[in-house]
Amino acid sequence: MSTRRVTLGDVAREAGVSVGTASDALSGRGRMTDATRAGVHDAAQRLGYRANALARGLRTGRTHAIGLHLMHATDYFDTEYFREFVTGVMDVAVRHDYDLNLLSSDPERKRVAAPQVDGIIIPDPISVDIRAIELLRSSTPVVAGERLPPGMPAAPVIGVEHETALVELLDHAHAAGARRPVLFAADGQSGWGAALRGVYAGWCAGHGVPARYCSIPFEGRRFAGDAGERLSTLLEQKGGVDLVIVPGEHGVLTALELIRQAGLTVGRDIMLAACADAHLLRMCDPPVTAISLSPRLLGASCAQALVSYLDHGIPIGDLTLLPSQLMRRPSTAALEVRSDV
Repeated sequence: MSTRRVTLGDVAREAGVSVGTASDALSGRGRMTDATRAGVHDAAQRLGYRANALARGLRTGRTHAIGLHLMHATDYFDTEYFREFVTGVMDVAVRHDYDLNLLSSDPERKRVAAPQVDGIIIPDPISVDIRAIELLRSSTPVVAGERLPPGMPAAPVIGVEHETALVELLDHAHAAGARRPVLFAADGQSGWGAALRGVYAGWCAGHGVPARYCSIPFEGRRFAGDAGERLSTLLEQKGGVDLVIVPGEHGVLTALELIRQAGLTVGRDIMLAACADAHLLRMCDPPVTAISLSPRLLGASCAQALVSYLDHGIPIGDLTLLPSQLMRRPSTAALEVRSDV
């Protein structure tokens, strides 16, 4: 047997006020005494009233929903970074009673309609993503969850300070004997990749080390494109490489296999590290050194800033960077064989 839904009219009658007054009281608007507002809330609680989200949206112009956009979003849930980032956003959304909508993310076609959300978070803006560019140019508030690559429309950024941890990684490896590093990083379409390459090039120049890097497409911090072939070639060369830095867990698994196929041992003959940590890297043999980016905290920080702006008008700074941390593990142990001496 169905139960009739409690309406706003029911609440108004129970509280002895008009429907308009009941609506204003429950939404925190309107001029009335504290006793009247409290009476309406008490009546709504007694009756078990729940506001109709669609009707509320028509009255207030708000959806109470946050949109999450990432290029080819469904391809990224096999990466710990993205799962943790989304969890952080959800933690805040639930606390503030916001829905979280995963936006359609075909990067090659424009949207047919604007997303019905109050604000949008773009975890990793990519410069060739047509829909990300549309969203950044729209009137809907947007927060970028990483630095924007060159050429993209401006938006407030809450990202990670990669520089300090990457320099620490390079210094640590250099002290342990590494002289021939190679960095595999996302190409210039990614602000994350651009930041890593800039730091790497500066460090190499300061230490008299060739700045060798391989730009790969941004695909969920995967080891994509011809990166595997490039690494295989380096491993085949005598004295070709002694430190391999990859984006994340996918790159680590590929690199470990290629290094073993080359007859080398990670943590003895060659070092391996990742620019984004994951639980899997602690379980590898040997455990792999990585930079912790705290994606759950980053996602929560993006969502909190957006909600604070939407609900209270609190401005979001142009650029806020959260700290990263180098997690040292046996994969960057001191080299036993050094060909630089």
